[in-house]
Amino acid sequence: MSNQKELFQYVFDTSALINLKRNKKMRFLQKRKGGILIPEKVAQEINHPMVPVHDPLRKFILRHPQVITQFLNNEADEYLRIRSQPGIHGGKASAMAIALKRNLPLVIDEKDTKATGKARNHGINTINWQQFLGRS
Repeated sequence: MSNQKELFQYVFDTSALINLKRNKKMRFLQKRKGGILIPEKVAQEINHPMVPVHDPLRKFILRHPQVITQFLNNEADEYLRIRSQPGIHGGKASAMAIALKRNLPLVIDEKDTKATGKARNHGINTINWQQFLGRS
């Protein structure tokens, strides 16, 4: 089942992935990779040239390109609408657009209350990285 999609999928933003890495929970990403969707813009942030080549998140994405998702249908339009809001950067806006249009939960850093609040205002179901671990 390592390359199969799971029944339940979750869209991740960069901050949630970083928190999983900081708390040494990368094995959960590995274990659940069939249920993880990482927007292309989030993957670009993680693969930024300033990020060390040996970074666990960067290595995870390079080893599992199937977790990266591009915009489908009208997600790009939704991304542009969300991105135009103050305080929402590209990776977070893309994660919000995909979660909204695909009706999937967004794993987001709950400390980022501005983005979390905006996601909820859009009707996006949000969970934090600890809640994601609890669903493993």
